[in-house]
Amino acid sequence: MTSARRRLLLANGVFLVVVGGIQVVFELLAYFAGAGPYGYIFEDSPYAIGWVEAHGLAFIVGVLLLTVAARDLRRFWHVLGVVVHTLLGTANLLFWNSFVVFAMVPMGLAATVVHFVFVAAHIGAFVVSREPVHQS
Repeated sequence: MTSARRRLLLANGVFLVVVGGIQVVFELLAYFAGAGPYGYIFEDSPYAIGWVEAHGLAFIVGVLLLTVAARDLRRFWHVLGVVVHTLLGTANLLFWNSFVVFAMVPMGLAATVVHFVFVAAHIGAFVVSREPVHQS
């Protein structure tokens, strides 16, 4: 079970680092140069800040999860995974219209599904990693 929990934390960390990192690069290219897939959306737009912050924080949390997967398998990290992906997935649902307006519905659908798959996986890992109660 420990190796499965480690793999979950690693997979989550890789997902957040890769997707968060790529998104931040795209958003900064769009804001400063009007280039890349978001150039038409974020060029000189004050709204880019929220996207850069969200994806930058996802990247940072991903680095954290990669680090703890290698060194620290306390159950708490699964709670963090649940909270982070609940926030990200719920934000996607609450602000779904942004995916529609920016013609990103397939990407929004894929990201939202992945967020809730990680929520379910971390809840499962938390439950099964529970310490057994010893009776005397």
